[in-house]
Amino acid sequence: MTDTAERAIKEAEEWLISAKDKLALAESDEGAANVCCALAIHAIIRANDAISLKFLRLKATRHDDASAMFSKVLQQGKIGSENRRFLRLLQKAMSDKSGADYGKKAFHYSEAKKYVEEAEEFVAAVKSLVK
Repeated sequence: MTDTAERAIKEAEEWLISAKDKLALAESDEGAANVCCALAIHAIIRANDAISLKFLRLKATRHDDASAMFSKVLQQGKIGSENRRFLRLLQKAMSDKSGADYGKKAFHYSEAKKYVEEAEEFVAAVKSLVK
């Protein structure tokens, strides 16, 4: 099955829904905070896939390349410079991904809440850009 920007943004929204659901448990459960962060990071990754598929017709094949793909879209002027702020989010998310996925880092509720909020903002911005 061919990946498309539309499919990627839909999946980003699904990851985000799951992250929000898990956030409700994360305040009292450190394990839930880690899972919540991982889900939010996956929402960020799929939203980034959507934007790179839309404007570059390809996506990162390694998570480490995700921020480079976003930078390329910015540098080519395909999206406005006001979206540059999301580059730091992508860089942080890629740095935290294995820690969240494999329990190599302990995340707390405040971090999970922030990841969900930032993922929600990024997914919404990407959704409006790929329409």
